Amino acid sequence: MVLQSQVAQDQQAFDLGVVAQGITEKLIRRHPHVFGDVEANDSEAVRRNWDAIKQRENPEQNADSLSYKLGRIGRSLPPLEAAFKISKKAAKIGFEWENIEDVWAKVEEEMGEFRHALAHEDRVAQTGEFGDLLFSLIQVARWHGIDPSEALASTNGRFVARLEKMEGVSDRPLSDYSLEELEALWQQAKQKLGQGRSSD
Repeated sequence: MVLQSQVAQDQQAFDLGVVAQGITEKLIRRHPHVFGDVEANDSEAVRRNWDAIKQRENPEQNADSLSYKLGRIGRSLPPLEAAFKISKKAAKIGFEWENIEDVWAKVEEEMGEFRHALAHEDRVAQTGEFGDLLFSLIQVARWHGIDPSEALASTNGRFVARLEKMEGVSDRPLSDYSLEELEALWQQAKQKLGQGRSSD
């Protein structure tokens, strides 16, 4: 921002002072519960005020449109939870696959595109393709009634619990073990926790 402001100042367009003033005015305008006399008793009231103010600033933006509502979800929730909720709302208006086989086909397509990006494209493209792959996997979860945030939290918990068991039977730091030794400890931990499924 500073660099762009300096370039603009050299071209006699605007300077950093004008930028700072604009940001300050926007902060004050969009936070009347902080800088004014508007009351907002909870975060939902703050969001409602924010949306109303933005609508007045940009009257061409339809606050009742699906894209506007989905944009709000994307800005207010963690990405995994937002993707799940965005796809559920889009499905309600008919933006949906006809069957689960089509969803799996999309996962396979996105996996191929991600692998191609890893081999041939830059980090921006790789990041975008990985996001597409995650989004398609979230659709599989949605079709099967699985909450992806809950599923990932459960996996995180199992992973940490197994590491704790591994550390409990280790006579030295785990970093001193070979990969083969770590795998053996991992299998022991799974059995002790009663989670000895071969799939994970």
